[in-house]
Amino acid sequence: MKTINKIIALLFLIGICNPLAAQIKINEGVEANGLWCFPLHEKENTYLYLPKRARLALNDDALPEFSYLRYILEKPSESASETLSQADGGAILNFMVLYDTPSDLVSSAQTVLREKLENDSLKLQGPILFDQGKYTLVSSIIKPGEGKKNEVLASGVAPIMENSKIPLSFNLDPVKSKLLLESFKMATPDISLLFELTFSGLSDNYEAEMEVDWSEIKKSQAFDAGVDIYFVGVDVELGFEKLRKNQAIKFTSTGKNESMESLVQTAYSRLLELMFEPVEMAAVPEGQQGGLTDALGALIGQSGSSGGQGLGFGVNVGYQYKEHKTTGKSTMVFNGRSAVSRNHYITFNAGNLFKKYGDNNTIFKDVPLWDPAFQQRDVYVGVDGNIEKEFDKMLNSVTVKLRKKHENGDETTKEILITKNTYKDSNGKIHMKYLNHDDTDQNEWLGYEYKTVWKFIGGGTYEEEWQEESSAMINLYIPFNRRKIELSGDLEILKNKNVRAVAVKIDYDFFGDTKTSNTMIYPSEESNGNKFEITLPKGVEDVDYTLTWFLTEGGPKQFKGVDKYGLIFIDEIPKS
Repeated sequence: MKTINKIIALLFLIGICNPLAAQIKINEGVEANGLWCFPLHEKENTYLYLPKRARLALNDDALPEFSYLRYILEKPSESASETLSQADGGAILNFMVLYDTPSDLVSSAQTVLREKLENDSLKLQGPILFDQGKYTLVSSIIKPGEGKKNEVLASGVAPIMENSKIPLSFNLDPVKSKLLLESFKMATPDISLLFELTFSGLSDNYEAEMEVDWSEIKKSQAFDAGVDIYFVGVDVELGFEKLRKNQAIKFTSTGKNESMESLVQTAYSRLLELMFEPVEMAAVPEGQQGGLTDALGALIGQSGSSGGQGLGFGVNVGYQYKEHKTTGKSTMVFNGRSAVSRNHYITFNAGNLFKKYGDNNTIFKDVPLWDPAFQQRDVYVGVDGNIEKEFDKMLNSVTVKLRKKHENGDETTKEILITKNTYKDSNGKIHMKYLNHDDTDQNEWLGYEYKTVWKFIGGGTYEEEWQEESSAMINLYIPFNRRKIELSGDLEILKNKNVRAVAVKIDYDFFGDTKTSNTMIYPSEESNGNKFEITLPKGVEDVDYTLTWFLTEGGPKQFKGVDKYGLIFIDEIPKS
């Protein structure tokens, strides 16, 4: 469908936001004693803060939940004449990380906040609840392969609340185990973690329009690398600035604007959704991850937290330019306050653990494993932080099955059932075990197979195929994506064409079942940001839709199409 001089009426009103969620005023943040504090919109004199630090979790004895076990294995000598030879072995690294804020820092920040704003009634109520979170672990030692460049060795979804633990586990060969041990003896070991946490709130009031000239965007050199290149967030932001400078994007103020910067950030976030597809770092080809790892390295090189009010462009993802066929110009209208997102970054480094706990054999230990019959393999399950939220929406349970085929012909099978309650009770320590059944090859013994079975509320099952794995952790990720489909159009045009109502129906796949959603739009009524929020299996983009226009005179008119971008125009009535 052609799109020429269409008005995209995107009214980001307070009514669109979740009325049950506490909304902060995102552009009125105040830094108090190192904490970024934000006022609540409808709760006077009440502020929330962004968590400050990341650290190792502590057990009941106030010791870090960290262990570095180096094991030595007997290895047959290649020469019968040698009396000294190289043994085999390696190391297993396990640790748990969380982010939080010291209570004394919260108390002192409240005092500073009251002094800054000259109001003794102000209260620092608690931490901001994040919308989503990601973590990325970086090291040049643990990552397999040659070279000294920092590489991403693990990434996943982080908890959205303070004091929730992330378990991490790795195997190392003998050389890397020694390198990492020596690194732990230094003030800054070569293993760092970055939390990227997304939070949202209400922007300032503004009344403005943004005109997008799609033809000029295509002519521009801002994103001329093509659809096969992955951009990092900073490149996307610079590209938008270039489009604005070249008049491909124009802002026009139609009323009082409290913050032009806030307006620009909101507009850029909307353009990001329309023009780019976010791609998780793990899905970006290895040869094209350079810009992403450089951006991560720059943030991890800083200490503490950073970017408390940064744009909503993440560093854990790449952005792939969408191929657009849209022509002409579009106008986006921004009225009132809008819900906008920002990213908050917290970095972590283990610090000089060896200096404090090098003599504690519950934390650092070397052990000879001379009898394989007594070996036990622990396989941990890392749970995506979004899964807990999905237990309230879509998921009944997730079953993780493990199968180990031993050298002597035995087969060990284990399974665990993860529900909302078992996830909470596990405290981040979900794991399965298997023993050695005459397994003489150590590397083969470490290998196993696993599969997952997902049960959904209201029926429906998704079962994965068996997968081979040898690492000490199985990472679970939800096998679906949330998708918003906005219904845009000029209601005045519909009124002028004597349209009484527009019926919109969408059909989409959900693991073999066809789901259907419907809505009705009346041009005579004020729009409240009509949209669908649906769930699609990962890898599925197409959504079939049917538009039916009911006219004052004559029969209804209908159009069927396929949406890929999350945007359906309702004011383009077919002529026949």
